[in-house]
Amino acid sequence: MRPPLWLQWVLSIVVAAAAIFALVWFVQSNTSNQITTENASGEARADQEASALVAEDEAPHTARLPAHTAAAAAVNRAIRADMTKMIDGGSLDGPLQRSSCTPTGRPGKAGQRFSCTVSAAGVSYPFVGVVNARARTIVFCKRDPAPIPSQNVPLSPECTA
Repeated sequence: MRPPLWLQWVLSIVVAAAAIFALVWFVQSNTSNQITTENASGEARADQEASALVAEDEAPHTARLPAHTAAAAAVNRAIRADMTKMIDGGSLDGPLQRSSCTPTGRPGKAGQRFSCTVSAAGVSYPFVGVVNARARTIVFCKRDPAPIPSQNVPLSPECTA
């Protein structure tokens, strides 16, 4: 004797739900969200390459300080010109939106230090720079976060003098 039709439906739904539950449980218990590495030397090489890229991106850029131009405006203009070149070259997404530079601390022997922020395509890029009025030079570096949080790639002394 066959069970009634409604009972056949209920049993089918219960069996299907149990199968889905078992499948989800199996996948969750056999999946790890941890990043595993198969090759420690490959990971070390990737870390070195990432650090080298950050160091290259943070390399000092030098510009000439125009006569009769305020230091903050001059460093701001130099950084905007560099960012525009990177956007035009396809290294960064544009457009260039806003920028600001503020002096940090008192002027030292190497000149006045500045902290700058430039925004392009909704992303803020921090810069540091030094304006040496006597030598009529501007030196600035882009400040990137470390590729690995525990690592710190120091900026060039030229940018932090």
